[in-house]
Amino acid sequence: MTEFKPPMSDRETEELIEIANCTDEDIWQREATLQAKKELIKRNISQEQQNEVIERWNKEAEEYLKKEAERLEKNKTESYEKWEMVVLFLFGPILFIRPYLFNSHTLFTLRGENYFLKFKQRIIIFGLSFIAWFFYINYSFQQSEKKRLEEIDKIDISDWKKKHGYE
Repeated sequence: MTEFKPPMSDRETEELIEIANCTDEDIWQREATLQAKKELIKRNISQEQQNEVIERWNKEAEEYLKKEAERLEKNKTESYEKWEMVVLFLFGPILFIRPYLFNSHTLFTLRGENYFLKFKQRIIIFGLSFIAWFFYINYSFQQSEKKRLEEIDKIDISDWKKKHGYE
């Protein structure tokens, strides 16, 4: 007989009921289900009591699934707050590369959690953010280049020209 850890005699009654009534042999070995059934018999737990526990679990599972369906339905129309949109816009490229930096969702998790409106908003905000950052960086580069060329033009090189024979 295989000895399981923890032993069947040390396990909670509900855990034994779960093991004994498991139909999938990939989860529990056949020997484990048999030992659990024997332990339930030792504890005087009838099949009727086991069925009551299983029925309670089924009701809890149905309630959970119902609440989860309601939550997913509610998520469809949830929108970002204005301040969240501003943060997404300002830090869009950073959040695109490192989405968990501000405990933010990724596009994939938004889609998986049924946040359709947030998903669309995020794509639009990121697109606008990338465009704005591109123009800002391009403008900054052009300004620094213009300033550099102005400084070069201000330099008096007449002495250098005379010394090297350009005048």
